[in-house]
Amino acid sequence: MNRSLLLATVASGLVFSSPQTLAQSPSTPEVRPYIGGGVGYYRLNDEDFLDEDDRLKDNRSGWRVFAGFDVNKVFALQADYIDFGKTSDGNARMEADGWAISGIAALPLSEHFAPYAKVGQLFWDRKRVLGPLSINDSDNDMFYGAGVRLGLSEHTDVRIEYERFGIDDTDLDMGSVSLLFRF
Repeated sequence: MNRSLLLATVASGLVFSSPQTLAQSPSTPEVRPYIGGGVGYYRLNDEDFLDEDDRLKDNRSGWRVFAGFDVNKVFALQADYIDFGKTSDGNARMEADGWAISGIAALPLSEHFAPYAKVGQLFWDRKRVLGPLSINDSDNDMFYGAGVRLGLSEHTDVRIEYERFGIDDTDLDMGSVSLLFRF
């Protein structure tokens, strides 16, 4: 991942957003907590296994719960628990989950529509099995994503997003749909 490119993309989105949006949001704090949850479908490519024939490539579903707070209409901070479930391909199996902390920068184009970018850190646990060999490990890696927030009401949003997680040498590309409730 090219961090400079990601930061430049987020910064240019904020620079080219409408002056009305930027004038309202950062100067008018609207600290509002929220909770939510969702489901996703991901593509996995694990390069860590010993034999090329046993490389784990799979598509699976996962789920998440999250809590956070909107600082204003543009910025939010969020904490997630993500369960990537169990994947298998021949003799290779893997299960992973983790806690994530992320910052979100949105471009509210209307009251009910806002594309956004997010960047954060995933603190993961993973168990990999290849035949009789079992390996448990944990670490943390940066992740990024983009999506769109669709406002259903003053207190409820739907999020549709794509995220790219790196778990060591394992790449997880996840598309998900979440429901968010604001207090």
